[in-house]
Amino acid sequence: MSSKEKLTKQDIQGPDMFMTFSEKMFHWIERNAKAILAVVSLAAVVALGYTAYGYYSASQERKAAEALFKPEVELRDTDTKLRESRAKKMQDMAIGKDKTIKVADVDKPADYEKEYSATVAKLTEAIRAHAHTKAAMVSALNLANFLVQQKQYPAALQVLEAPKYKPSDSDLLAGFWHMHRGLAYLENQKAEDAIKEYKEILDSKDLKSFHPEAWLKTGVAHEMKGDLNKARETYEKVDREFKGTEASNTASQYLRLLDLKPQQG
Repeated sequence: MSSKEKLTKQDIQGPDMFMTFSEKMFHWIERNAKAILAVVSLAAVVALGYTAYGYYSASQERKAAEALFKPEVELRDTDTKLRESRAKKMQDMAIGKDKTIKVADVDKPADYEKEYSATVAKLTEAIRAHAHTKAAMVSALNLANFLVQQKQYPAALQVLEAPKYKPSDSDLLAGFWHMHRGLAYLENQKAEDAIKEYKEILDSKDLKSFHPEAWLKTGVAHEMKGDLNKARETYEKVDREFKGTEASNTASQYLRLLDLKPQQG
């Protein structure tokens, strides 16, 4: 600063003002030290607890995945071998390599009790043992889908009762969960329960990607109950609001079938 320059009022007061403010802050902290320490300690405890819970949750998921892996692979391998065996028989029959094979033998479904039941029991037990994990829920969804394909509908519903993990309403896993349960209820002729499952999806704005199929299946449930008017209204809604989707195309087919019902009666 040159000798000709004059100090302003702000230049003179600045340091004093800063020192005054600092001193006030220091005294305030001193007076409230216990409260501040309590807040900091609480934040540390919460952070530590959250970290510990995250570690525990990850540990539980890892244990569940390890327990589920073996029976899942065993079931997959058994199914793959049976499919490959059936495909080979079809090929041998087609080229006349084995004339003893008949179409009925190739089309005959696998013996569930003989081929699958023991492994399904192991996997179901593992799902129940780790029921509060996401891994168990995903495994249950896959197993239920397999059981539906095998026409083991009561078993599929039982498997879906095992998991206790609850995904958030905005989680896509929740959408898959309700859709699978709804289908299992339909296959077990429990239309009212199916409608409730699909409503869980339809009430969620975050699960809009599931809405076309959920509405379609709701129509199926109404038709199963014998309420053809509600079924028709639902199919028309799907056809009208979800144009261009697979659900819309299926709804159109269901409407045509409904039109034929009076003639069949």
